[in-house]
Amino acid sequence: MPDELLGVSVPSPREGFKVREVTVDTALRKDPLPGIDYSFNPYIGCYHACVFCYTPRLMRMDRNEWGTSVVVKRNAATVVAKEVRKLPRGLVAISTATDPYQFVEGKYRVTRHALEVLLRAQWPVSVLSRAPLMIRDLDLFTQFPEIEVGMSVPTLDDRARALLEPWAPPIDARLRCLRALADAGLTTFVGFAPAYPPTGGWSPDRIAEVFAEAGVKKMFTRALDARWGVAEAMAKRLDGSDLAVGLARIADPETIAPFVSRLAEECRARGIDFRNAFEFRRADSNQGFGSPPKALGSR
Repeated sequence: MPDELLGVSVPSPREGFKVREVTVDTALRKDPLPGIDYSFNPYIGCYHACVFCYTPRLMRMDRNEWGTSVVVKRNAATVVAKEVRKLPRGLVAISTATDPYQFVEGKYRVTRHALEVLLRAQWPVSVLSRAPLMIRDLDLFTQFPEIEVGMSVPTLDDRARALLEPWAPPIDARLRCLRALADAGLTTFVGFAPAYPPTGGWSPDRIAEVFAEAGVKKMFTRALDARWGVAEAMAKRLDGSDLAVGLARIADPETIAPFVSRLAEECRARGIDFRNAFEFRRADSNQGFGSPPKALGSR
């Protein structure tokens, strides 16, 4: 059964959702992202089924299958224990292609066991999730000499979240998780990615104030990667919603770039270190990004 934390219960697996167990030979992967040495993904697939997720493209899988199953790497922590004795010490990102605290973690504890290994080895870690289940591991987080813990919160409009992140925990739960982590003395960050356009009356100054009140110290963002059927999947989800016009602007740089720049200013004014990914995004990294809102989902 899913854990209940901070008064929030993650829904039970929906009908047809499949969980499979495997064993693996490797666990820590050298990561090309700047500032990260290794990534650790305890699961393959993700229950949250975010419509815009870039992982299906990386895995070359049918986007319609994304969010319908998860593969559990049962022995991953044991493999990590072997690898930290052989590999050069480096920063481990948990996770980059799945959510390490999706509901299956409540039973399998693969993420927790890997954290225990990394703690014993005194390796630095950066943890990112959408699920407040991560509060369970606060006892481990506070023992790391080098650690950052974060939440993916690309919008504060929970109606927008429900459309594009249908099975992910609500925004309020993520904010309360961030506050609890910060109250424990941890350095917290927010992944404002992909950056949603402002909907629900959420202005840059209001968003920045909420994150500051939650104790957030750092933020990063990136634009939507509209490749591999993302635009079509989003158009399908938005069809008929009164938020469709506003959210379709997620693919409009004339909307997103100024909004993110203003948000960055407001965050920095409140002491939040905001990295604006639009300043260094490769020109070819978002095929399809930049289409006007009316074209979102067109081929």
